[in-house]
Amino acid sequence: MMTAMSKSKRADGWWYPWIFVAGFGVVIAVNGTLAYLAVNTWTGLETARPFQAGQEFNKRLAQKSAQTALAWRVQPVFEAAPTAQAAHAGSMRLTFTEHDGRAIDNLVIEALAVRPTNEGYDQTLNFTAQGQGVYVAPIDLPLAGQWELRITATRDADVFKMRPRIQVP
Repeated sequence: MMTAMSKSKRADGWWYPWIFVAGFGVVIAVNGTLAYLAVNTWTGLETARPFQAGQEFNKRLAQKSAQTALAWRVQPVFEAAPTAQAAHAGSMRLTFTEHDGRAIDNLVIEALAVRPTNEGYDQTLNFTAQGQGVYVAPIDLPLAGQWELRITATRDADVFKMRPRIQVP
């Protein structure tokens, strides 16, 4: 009778190998989830056609050299003016001056406010000239935090580009 009872009883520690199997199962599941998220979420690409943008690199270098030769100075200032309807509203003021301090008027300014960490919140800013090199645009951003302004100012053949970052309370 003793022999029949000992055959049906499992040995102590029979489940120890299953700890390793479960551990590897957890590692495989986590790695699979991370691989799926890496492939199927945001690509990180900021440019619609990165290859063509790379091919135009020398043009951008030439534009940057021409911009340096202009020696324009720009002072961007965000002035917060929250309201009950718009918690992150205010105005963006740009002051353009020559290297000797003279105001730069008659600029055409194109600007885009971009949220660096979230897609879908980009906003076009419409600047109006105030005189004495000052240009102002009303701004009503949907989120607080850091925003990048992509500004292009042109006057005849002169082009000035900048990407300042502002902090919106």
